[in-house]
Amino acid sequence: MAIRALGNNRSGSRVREQNVRTSAGVRLLMPGILIILLPLVAAPVFAADPTVIVDGYTVTPAVLMPGDTGTITLIIKNTAQAATEKENSGIVMGSTFASTRSTDINVFIENVHLDENGVEVLNDDFDRVGELGPGQSVQVTFIIRAPAKSGIYFPEAWIDVKDGRSTRYPILVNVNTDIATQKKPSLAITKNLPKSVVPGDDIAAGIVIENTGLTRASDISVIVDPSVKSIALASTGRFYIASLDPGETFPISLRFASDRDTPVGIYPVSLVITYNNIDGTTVRQTETLGIPFRGKAEIAVSSVTTDPSRPVPGSPFTLVVRIENTGTDRATSVRASLDSGFDGTKEAFIGSIDRDSDAPAIFYLQATKDGIVPTKISISYLDEYGSHTVSETTTVMIAPGSVLPLVIVLIAILCAGAGAAYWYYRIRPGKGNGN
Repeated sequence: MAIRALGNNRSGSRVREQNVRTSAGVRLLMPGILIILLPLVAAPVFAADPTVIVDGYTVTPAVLMPGDTGTITLIIKNTAQAATEKENSGIVMGSTFASTRSTDINVFIENVHLDENGVEVLNDDFDRVGELGPGQSVQVTFIIRAPAKSGIYFPEAWIDVKDGRSTRYPILVNVNTDIATQKKPSLAITKNLPKSVVPGDDIAAGIVIENTGLTRASDISVIVDPSVKSIALASTGRFYIASLDPGETFPISLRFASDRDTPVGIYPVSLVITYNNIDGTTVRQTETLGIPFRGKAEIAVSSVTTDPSRPVPGSPFTLVVRIENTGTDRATSVRASLDSGFDGTKEAFIGSIDRDSDAPAIFYLQATKDGIVPTKISISYLDEYGSHTVSETTTVMIAPGSVLPLVIVLIAILCAGAGAAYWYYRIRPGKGNGN
C-alpha cells in the first residue's frame, strides 16, 4: 500500500508541473497576441481644435482726422494645418500603418466683434458668418468714427468659433498722428544736361548727388552705363564717394562721344547708385539721363555754272547754283538770292533738301558788260534750331562782245561820208556852171 501511495503522489506532481508549464507558456504568448491584434482596430488620432487667425487688415484712410469716418477690413483665415483629423488603421509594418485617412475639419465662425477701445464702431457684430474650409478666408468690414482727440488707438477684433479657440487681435488706428520712422539717408540726383545735341558732337553733362535724408550715406558707388551704341563714354564711368552727410553734395562731370548717324530722339544713359544705410543695409538706386538728339542742317554752295559757259554782253544766259546739305537733318524753306550787276531773276525757291543731298537754284539773267562780274549768293533755310542764312561770293566771266558789227558800222559810216563828199564836191559844182 505504501508503494502505491508513493506512485500516486509522483503522478500528481507531474500533472501539476505540466499545468504550471502550460500557464507560463500562455502568459508568455499573451503580449505577442495583443500586439498582433491591436493594429487591426482603427486608431483615430485627433488634432488640435480648429481655429482661425487674422491674416491681415486694412484701415481706410490710413490716417484719420478727428471725427472722420473710416473702415476697418479684416481678413479671417482658417488655420488649415491645425484643423485636420487623421485616422490610422491596419497592420503596422515597421513604424508605418497600412492605411491612413486624413479628414479636413471646417471651422464655423459664430461671431465677429470689434471692441471699440476709444474709437466708435458704427455697425453691428457679424453673427454666424459660416464655415471656412482649410486655407479659406473671408473678409468682414466695420465702419468706424475717429475720436475727437488725436492719437494712436487699438480697437480689438474678437472672433468666436464653434467648438474651437476664439481669437483676439488688436488693430492700430492712427488719428492725426505722425508716427516716427527709422531715420535713413536719401540720395537726390540733380541733372545738368544740354537741351539738344547734334549727332556727331561731343556731349558735356553733369550731375550733383545730394544727401537729402536724415543720416549719413556711406560707401557710395556710381556706375555710368550708356544704354545704346550711339553714345560712348569719353570720361571715366565709375565713381566712389566715401560718405555724404545730410545736406552734403558731390558733383560729377561726364563727357560722351556720339555717332554722326545717330537718329533723332532721346537716348538713355543709366546711373546705378549703391550706398549703405547707417545700419549697414545696402540700397540700390537707378537713375536715367535722357540725352536729346536733334539733327542740324548745314547748307553750302557746291558749284556754280552758266549756260552758255561764256556769256557775252547783251545776250541771255542761265546761272545754276547747286546747294548741298551736309548736316544731320533736313533743311526746309530753302531760298536763294543773287546780288550782282546782271539783269533778270534774282530769286529762286528750292523747298527742302534732305541730309547728304543737293538741289539746284536756277537764275535766268542777261549780261550787261564783259569781264569778271562778282556775284553774292545768299541762302536762307529752316531746321530744328530755327532760321539760318549763309552767303558765298563767286565770280562770273562775261566774254567781250564781237568786233565785226562795229567794223561794219564804221565801214558804213565811212561809205556814207565818202558819198556825201563826192556829191558835194563833184556833182554840186557842175550843176552850178550850167546855171
